[in-house]
Amino acid sequence: MKIALVSLQFGATATGGGGVHVENICEQFLKAGHDVTVVSIHTKKTLPGAELREWETPYSVEVSGGLKVIRLLIDRGIEQPYAGDKDTELDRIKRFADAAIKWLKFSAGDLDVINLHGHHILPGYMAKEFRELRPKIVSTIHALETTYILKKGEFVGAFEGTAEVLGRIREWEAMCRYADAVIVNSPMVRDELKQIIGEFEEDAEKYAEKIILISSGCNEDFLMSDELVRRKLERLPGVIDLVTFCRVDPSKGIEFSISGAKAAAGLSSYRFRLTVAGIPSSEEYVARLKKEAEGTPKNLEVRFKLLDAISPPDEKKEILDDKQIYILPTLKEPFGMSIIEASARGNMVVSADTNGPKFMFESDSGRDLGWGIVTDYGVLARITEDHRVNFAKNVGRAVVWTVDNWHECTRHVPEFNKKIRGNWTWESIGRQYLELFSS
Repeated sequence: MKIALVSLQFGATATGGGGVHVENICEQFLKAGHDVTVVSIHTKKTLPGAELREWETPYSVEVSGGLKVIRLLIDRGIEQPYAGDKDTELDRIKRFADAAIKWLKFSAGDLDVINLHGHHILPGYMAKEFRELRPKIVSTIHALETTYILKKGEFVGAFEGTAEVLGRIREWEAMCRYADAVIVNSPMVRDELKQIIGEFEEDAEKYAEKIILISSGCNEDFLMSDELVRRKLERLPGVIDLVTFCRVDPSKGIEFSISGAKAAAGLSSYRFRLTVAGIPSSEEYVARLKKEAEGTPKNLEVRFKLLDAISPPDEKKEILDDKQIYILPTLKEPFGMSIIEASARGNMVVSADTNGPKFMFESDSGRDLGWGIVTDYGVLARITEDHRVNFAKNVGRAVVWTVDNWHECTRHVPEFNKKIRGNWTWESIGRQYLELFSS
């Protein structure tokens, strides 16, 4: 098959799990012998050395084996695809989408599948614009941005758009219904998407069969053996290493990881060391986190490992392998690929009881302890409606409970890794995509 992937995040422009997802399924398609074209964007990282071709939107072409990467120059001097305030970001993504549509319409006759990745404009607006083309159009939803809102009407992260902007994004999200198939990464996202489509279509149920569940994962060889996990966690260390490893962005709620670690140190006499690792979204947010890390109890140390690019497997292992507990503090997480990678390298997991992790950990069968839920795979700290008051304390309680019940919690890791091997390896995910493309 000849497959085109459209994604703002690819290679050097990747900022998080969406970019990791696209790169890994691309690798699986190439291994299976298919021709793959990726259409992405230029940033300051990709422009040096690029040979730009003149067109109404300048672009570069990079060919390696069966992979062709097209990068469109939309704005010069941007650090990452989502730079700027919300209006600036949306304007850039819309201009990229329009340029990618024109470029692909010239090439669409040779393609079998166009797979659109991201949120709102790319898998939504572009799907509508492509609906008359011959190739199969598949939209992969990495996030439904308008659902990143809490019960009190407060947005998760740094969203500052107006009600008008929010309504426009909602309409774009619903446009993914024009694709031949829509891939989502959890049952919760599937239900949310059906609800959004229902706001624009009277008979929304007729689109339900288009929505397919395919998640993210890790490579099979990234998983530690159960024996190595057992050896790593068999003894309670003198200093317990905690880690939060993801995009260092307000939407990830990393301040709750730091304040949660402080709460754990205050609730116990254990010695903790928290490492916050990932690509920072802004200097301002890093400064805010470092301020949060001030005044820690004597039994807690907070370290930062700030990165310039998505980590290759060896760097991920270096960050994760000497830690024991992974903290996912995100208030809204549609799936939770970082949980998979952390467990794969032998870390017990403490996560917010948000939608993706609850699905992954089968929270309905867990034990409710008030401050959170203990499952067979990890511990979920309750966010609560008043999360600014209660959530960090609950993260702290979850961390302390994990240490107090060390041997029980070490058994969570091989149990969850068994689930990863069965459901969430890139090899399996690549096969699911290809089966969908050829069906």
